[in-house]
Parts: sequence; structure tokens; C-alpha cells
Amino acid sequence: MKKMVFCIIPLIMILMGCASSGTAVAKTGGNSPGMDLDAAIREAAAQMEAKIPSKTMVALVSVASPSTAFSTQVLTRLESAIVSSGKLVVVDRANLDKVREEQGFQLSGEVDDESAKSIGKLLGAGAIVTGSLADLGDVYSLTLKAINIETATVAVSYLADLAKSPRIETLLASGGGAAGTGTRTAPSASKTVAPAAQAPAAPPAPTYKIGDTGPSGGIVFYDKFSSSGGWRYLETAPVETEQQFPWGDVGVGGTSSALGDGKRNTQLIVEELRKKRIGGAAQYCDDLEYGGYTDWFLPSNDELNLMYQNLKEKGLGGFTNDVYWSSSVHDNNFGYSFAQRFNDGFRFGVDSGYANENHKSRSNRVRAVRAF
Repeated sequence: MKKMVFCIIPLIMILMGCASSGTAVAKTGGNSPGMDLDAAIREAAAQMEAKIPSKTMVALVSVASPSTAFSTQVLTRLESAIVSSGKLVVVDRANLDKVREEQGFQLSGEVDDESAKSIGKLLGAGAIVTGSLADLGDVYSLTLKAINIETATVAVSYLADLAKSPRIETLLASGGGAAGTGTRTAPSASKTVAPAAQAPAAPPAPTYKIGDTGPSGGIVFYDKFSSSGGWRYLETAPVETEQQFPWGDVGVGGTSSALGDGKRNTQLIVEELRKKRIGGAAQYCDDLEYGGYTDWFLPSNDELNLMYQNLKEKGLGGFTNDVYWSSSVHDNNFGYSFAQRFNDGFRFGVDSGYANENHKSRSNRVRAVRAF
């Protein structure tokens, strides 16, 4: 592909020409090289819409820069550009902020690819976007990268030189960014910098074993013995939250049976349920508020089986002998979903294919779970 060195043409031609290479350098008027910030963001959004599968849920994680104000501006305008096209789904900002707080990183901080992918998976996103800003002297260099979580590949790598406009300078002057990025100058040699006070050691995180009461008041049914992807344990909601719902008459692609994928499955299902304006098992879990927590989801097939093995078979959790729904479906589901019978552990979709018990129109038991 040919790299464009200068784009001195209307925006429509920028989108057609520069998007092919992921690199853009343009004039904004006068003798100042570089693109306008909004034009660069629109161009980056267009590349993401073109190269990320339609309806993928995207988490806009961070832009490393010297200023929280600048990073927030980029992410907010990128979200607006993506949402306006309707081709991709952006993770709700409140959910992302909660995970960001739990993981201890800033909008303007550096986040490595593996951490970003873990954050995206925790949020149920199919792709994550990170970025950075660097001062090159006559221009600022903005990088925005989109990673496909499922394939662990870079879907979009966008680079643009930004003009040093008064607007950008004002945003950068607001400060509040991550140390070690951007253009902050080091203290002069004549100054004495006092050593930073040592922060008190944080208390150790509580540990749980199978059958313990979890943070929400539910019951812990899985421990992976290390915290990764933002979680270590799974807990099921207590018996008083259990309801019966149909799975929902919607077709959903891309779900997984794997441990740790229930949250992403649930978000995929809920998106389809909302399109049809109908409810279902996943919607109930997604809407559930219990014990001060709202991050409940419908368990994946393997998560549901662990609930049966670690709780039901040990007489814990108050489960019935009925059929319980999972959030996993066959790729060619034909109106059926994975489910499990809790009197003997029989798994519909694994031990057998299709039956009346796992038809999506049937009202089966629903028990929400959460990861922490």
C-alpha cells in the first residue's frame, strides 16, 4: 500500500485515501503541518467501522497522554463518531469506568495489550481500543489501535499527525495525565525534589473457598486461584433471586461455552433481545440488582455445570431439580440453547442435541452469577 505524506484534499478524499494506510499527515491551513483533531478521530472511526465486524461490542479503554482532559476528549468524540454510524456497539461508559477503577488505571494512562484484552473480555467486548499521544516537535502524533479480542490480532492501527492548535494546547495544559507520557519536563538540577511519601500497604484482599458467602451475599462456586482478567472467583446469586424465563426468541452468533465467557455471552444476547423489544433469561440477569451489585450475568454452559457440580451436588444454593438455562447456544441453534437438568446433571446440547427442555420458548430456571 502507498503511504500518503501530505493530504491537502477535502475530507472525503482523506477518508478514501489515508484510510487505506492507517497513516495521515495533512495541512490545516497556513504553514502548520498536521491534521485537525476531529478530522483524525472521524478517520479513525471510519477505519474501525470498515475493519471490525458489524455489531461487535467495542470498549474504548484509554489514550495515554499528559492530560486527562485531552484523553477524555478523544475517547468521547471517538465514541460519538462510532455510535452515530450504528455499525458497532460501544461498551457503556459506566461499566468501563467501574472496571477502570477496579483495575486502577486512568483514561490517560498506559495500558499494555494483554491488560487491555483482559479488560475487554471482562466487559464482554469483542474489540478494545487504546491510544497514545507523542510530541514530535512541529506536530503531535496520535496513535489509535483496535485489537480483536477473539483472534488476538490488531484490526486497526491508525496514526495521524495533529496540528498544534490552540484547542489541543488548552486540553494538554489541563494536566491530570499519566506520568511518563507526553511532553512534561523534568525538574531542573537546581531544585531539590523531596522523596515521595510511602503509601501505607493495602490490606490483603479477602480469600474465599467453594461454598463461602461471596461479597454480594451469594455463594462462591469457582476459584481459579489467581486474579486475571479482573476476576478470580465466581459466585451465584442466592435462591431468592431465582426466576423462570424463556431463553428468548432471538438468534445470537459468537457465544461460547467456556468458563469466563458468560458475561460476554449475556451482553451479546441482551443486544439482540433489545432489538426485538422482548425479555428473556439473559435480560433478567443483566437487569438484576442484588447485594449492592449490578454486574450479574447468565452463566455460560461450563459455568452452569460448575454450579451443578460444586453447589447442587453438595446440597448448597437451594437449587431445584429442574432445567436451568445457560447463555451458550449452538452456532446453528435453530431455536435451541444449551441447558442443564439439575436432578442428574444431564446437559442439553452436550449430552444430547435438541429436545423440548432446551427450546428457547420454554420457561426454565434462571440463576444469575457474577465474577469478582
